[in-house]
Amino acid sequence: MRITDELLVRDVMSSPVIESKENETAEELAQKMIRYKVGAIIVTDKNGSPLGIVTKTDLVEKVIAKNLRPNDVKAKDIMTTPLETIGPEAKIEDALRKMSKLKISRLAVVYKNKLMGLISVKDILQVTPEILEIVKEHMEIMGIALPRSTEGYVEGYCDSCGEWSDMLLNVEGQYLCEDCRLDLIRRGRRAER
Repeated sequence: MRITDELLVRDVMSSPVIESKENETAEELAQKMIRYKVGAIIVTDKNGSPLGIVTKTDLVEKVIAKNLRPNDVKAKDIMTTPLETIGPEAKIEDALRKMSKLKISRLAVVYKNKLMGLISVKDILQVTPEILEIVKEHMEIMGIALPRSTEGYVEGYCDSCGEWSDMLLNVEGQYLCEDCRLDLIRRGRRAER
Protein backbone atom coordinates (compact mmCIF):
# COMPACT_ATOMS: atom_id res chain seq x y z
CA MET A 1 0.00 0.00 0.00
CA ARG A 2 1.30 3.44 -0.95
CA ILE A 3 1.18 6.43 1.38
CA THR A 4 -1.08 8.21 -1.12
CA ASP A 5 -3.70 5.45 -0.65
CA GLU A 6 -3.95 6.25 3.05
CA LEU A 7 -4.02 10.06 2.94
CA LEU A 8 -7.36 11.80 2.99
CA VAL A 9 -8.21 15.30 1.82
CA ARG A 10 -8.58 16.47 5.44
CA ASP A 11 -4.96 15.42 6.10
CA VAL A 12 -3.61 17.63 3.32
CA MET A 13 -6.00 20.58 2.93
CA SER A 14 -5.10 24.14 3.87
CA SER A 15 -7.25 25.50 6.65
CA PRO A 16 -8.52 28.03 7.53
CA VAL A 17 -9.29 29.36 4.08
CA ILE A 18 -9.06 33.03 3.21
CA GLU A 19 -12.57 34.20 2.40
CA SER A 20 -14.23 37.27 0.96
CA LYS A 21 -17.76 38.52 0.53
CA GLU A 22 -19.39 39.00 -2.88
CA ASN A 23 -19.07 42.79 -2.83
CA GLU A 24 -15.35 43.00 -2.01
CA THR A 25 -13.37 44.57 -4.84
CA ALA A 26 -10.73 42.89 -6.98
CA GLU A 27 -8.23 45.26 -5.40
CA GLU A 28 -9.18 44.05 -1.90
CA LEU A 29 -8.90 40.44 -3.06
CA ALA A 30 -5.43 41.04 -4.53
CA GLN A 31 -4.33 42.70 -1.27
CA LYS A 32 -5.60 39.69 0.72
CA MET A 33 -3.71 37.32 -1.59
CA ILE A 34 -0.51 39.26 -1.00
CA ARG A 35 -1.06 39.61 2.76
CA TYR A 36 -1.85 35.92 3.32
CA LYS A 37 0.45 34.61 0.55
CA VAL A 38 -2.31 32.62 -1.16
CA GLY A 39 -3.26 32.15 -4.80
CA ALA A 40 -7.01 31.83 -4.29
CA ILE A 41 -9.82 33.22 -2.16
CA ILE A 42 -13.21 31.61 -1.57
CA VAL A 43 -16.20 33.91 -1.98
CA THR A 44 -18.92 33.21 0.60
CA ASP A 45 -22.45 34.48 1.21
CA LYS A 46 -23.53 36.23 4.42
CA ASN A 47 -24.09 32.82 6.09
CA GLY A 48 -20.57 31.65 5.27
CA SER A 49 -21.65 29.18 2.57
CA PRO A 50 -19.15 29.00 -0.31
CA LEU A 51 -20.31 30.49 -3.62
CA GLY A 52 -17.23 30.62 -5.83
CA ILE A 53 -13.49 31.09 -6.04
CA VAL A 54 -11.26 33.91 -7.25
CA THR A 55 -7.70 32.96 -8.24
CA LYS A 56 -4.70 34.98 -9.37
CA THR A 57 -5.54 33.84 -12.89
CA ASP A 58 -9.05 35.30 -12.56
CA LEU A 59 -7.55 38.65 -11.54
CA VAL A 60 -5.17 38.60 -14.52
CA GLU A 61 -7.67 37.42 -17.14
CA LYS A 62 -10.87 39.12 -15.94
CA VAL A 63 -9.52 42.43 -14.61
CA ILE A 64 -5.99 43.29 -15.74
CA ALA A 65 -6.19 41.90 -19.29
CA LYS A 66 -9.48 43.76 -19.82
CA ASN A 67 -7.95 46.98 -18.47
CA LEU A 68 -10.62 47.29 -15.77
CA ARG A 69 -10.10 49.27 -12.59
CA PRO A 70 -9.58 46.75 -9.76
CA ASN A 71 -11.48 48.89 -7.26
CA ASP A 72 -14.55 48.95 -9.57
CA VAL A 73 -14.79 45.16 -10.04
CA LYS A 74 -16.58 43.06 -7.43
CA ALA A 75 -15.73 39.49 -6.40
CA LYS A 76 -19.16 38.29 -7.56
CA ASP A 77 -18.36 39.54 -11.09
CA ILE A 78 -15.10 37.60 -11.49
CA MET A 79 -15.50 34.53 -9.27
CA THR A 80 -15.60 31.13 -10.90
CA THR A 81 -18.85 29.31 -10.20
CA PRO A 82 -20.06 26.79 -9.48
CA LEU A 83 -17.40 26.14 -6.88
CA GLU A 84 -15.86 22.70 -7.42
CA THR A 85 -15.81 20.85 -4.10
CA ILE A 86 -14.76 17.63 -2.46
CA GLY A 87 -15.49 16.13 0.96
CA PRO A 88 -12.86 15.97 3.71
CA GLU A 89 -13.01 12.15 3.85
CA ALA A 90 -12.20 11.66 0.15
CA LYS A 91 -8.82 10.16 -0.79
CA ILE A 92 -6.23 12.58 -2.17
CA GLU A 93 -6.03 10.37 -5.25
CA ASP A 94 -9.72 11.16 -5.90
CA ALA A 95 -9.02 14.88 -5.41
CA LEU A 96 -6.17 14.73 -7.95
CA ARG A 97 -8.33 12.80 -10.41
CA LYS A 98 -11.14 15.37 -10.10
CA MET A 99 -8.75 18.32 -10.51
CA SER A 100 -7.19 16.67 -13.56
CA LYS A 101 -10.57 15.93 -15.14
CA LEU A 102 -11.80 19.51 -14.56
CA LYS A 103 -8.39 21.02 -15.51
CA ILE A 104 -8.17 23.01 -12.27
CA SER A 105 -5.54 23.10 -9.54
CA ARG A 106 -7.72 23.62 -6.44
CA LEU A 107 -10.87 22.22 -4.83
CA ALA A 108 -12.85 23.64 -1.93
CA VAL A 109 -13.26 21.15 0.90
CA VAL A 110 -16.89 21.31 2.03
CA TYR A 111 -18.76 19.35 4.71
CA LYS A 112 -22.52 19.90 5.21
CA ASN A 113 -22.33 23.05 3.03
CA LYS A 114 -19.68 24.57 5.30
CA LEU A 115 -16.24 25.47 4.00
CA MET A 116 -13.62 23.37 5.80
CA GLY A 117 -10.52 24.08 3.73
CA LEU A 118 -8.92 24.21 0.31
CA ILE A 119 -6.82 21.51 -1.34
CA SER A 120 -4.43 22.14 -4.22
CA VAL A 121 -2.04 20.09 -6.31
CA LYS A 122 0.75 21.94 -4.50
CA ASP A 123 -0.63 20.82 -1.09
CA ILE A 124 -0.67 17.21 -2.22
CA LEU A 125 2.84 17.31 -3.66
CA GLN A 126 4.18 18.85 -0.44
CA VAL A 127 2.99 15.89 1.64
CA THR A 128 3.89 13.22 -0.86
CA PRO A 129 7.57 13.90 -1.49
CA GLU A 130 8.10 10.37 -2.77
CA ILE A 131 6.18 11.32 -5.92
CA LEU A 132 8.49 14.27 -6.50
CA GLU A 133 11.56 12.15 -5.81
CA ILE A 134 10.48 9.56 -8.38
CA VAL A 135 9.88 12.28 -10.99
CA LYS A 136 13.26 13.86 -10.20
CA GLU A 137 15.08 10.50 -10.50
CA HIS A 138 13.50 9.76 -13.88
CA MET A 139 14.28 13.23 -15.21
CA GLU A 140 17.89 13.01 -14.01
CA ILE A 141 18.25 9.60 -15.68
CA MET A 142 17.10 11.25 -18.91
CA GLY A 143 19.69 13.99 -18.42
CA ILE A 144 17.20 16.78 -17.77
CA ALA A 145 18.50 19.24 -15.17
CA LEU A 146 16.19 19.94 -12.25
CA PRO A 147 16.44 22.49 -9.47
CA ARG A 148 16.99 20.94 -6.04
CA SER A 149 14.16 22.87 -4.36
CA THR A 150 10.65 24.07 -5.16
CA GLU A 151 12.03 27.62 -5.37
CA GLY A 152 12.80 26.89 -9.03
CA TYR A 153 9.09 26.67 -9.81
CA VAL A 154 7.36 29.55 -11.52
CA GLU A 155 3.72 30.29 -12.26
CA GLY A 156 2.38 30.75 -15.74
CA TYR A 157 1.17 28.94 -18.84
CA CYS A 158 2.86 25.71 -19.89
CA ASP A 159 4.78 26.09 -23.17
CA SER A 160 3.62 22.63 -24.25
CA CYS A 161 -0.08 22.30 -23.32
CA GLY A 162 -0.94 25.95 -22.65
CA GLU A 163 -2.54 25.20 -19.25
CA TRP A 164 -1.92 27.40 -16.18
CA SER A 165 0.35 25.90 -13.53
CA ASP A 166 1.80 27.05 -10.22
CA MET A 167 4.69 24.62 -10.74
CA LEU A 168 6.34 25.27 -14.10
CA LEU A 169 9.95 24.18 -14.51
CA ASN A 170 12.38 25.14 -17.25
CA VAL A 171 13.18 21.94 -19.15
CA GLU A 172 15.44 22.33 -22.16
CA GLY A 173 14.39 25.95 -22.67
CA GLN A 174 10.64 25.39 -22.25
CA TYR A 175 8.56 25.99 -19.13
CA LEU A 176 6.60 22.78 -18.58
CA CYS A 177 3.84 21.85 -16.12
CA GLU A 178 3.89 18.64 -14.06
CA ASP A 179 1.83 16.66 -16.60
CA CYS A 180 3.99 17.64 -19.57
CA ARG A 181 7.17 16.80 -17.64
CA LEU A 182 5.73 13.34 -16.89
CA ASP A 183 4.77 12.92 -20.58
CA LEU A 184 8.38 13.80 -21.49
CA ILE A 185 9.59 11.06 -19.13
CA ARG A 186 7.12 8.53 -20.62
CA ARG A 187 8.18 9.39 -24.18
CA GLY A 188 11.83 9.00 -23.14
CA ARG A 189 11.12 5.53 -21.74
CA ARG A 190 9.40 4.45 -24.97
CA ALA A 191 12.32 5.74 -27.02
CA GLU A 192 14.77 3.68 -24.92
CA ARG A 193 12.94 0.41 -25.70
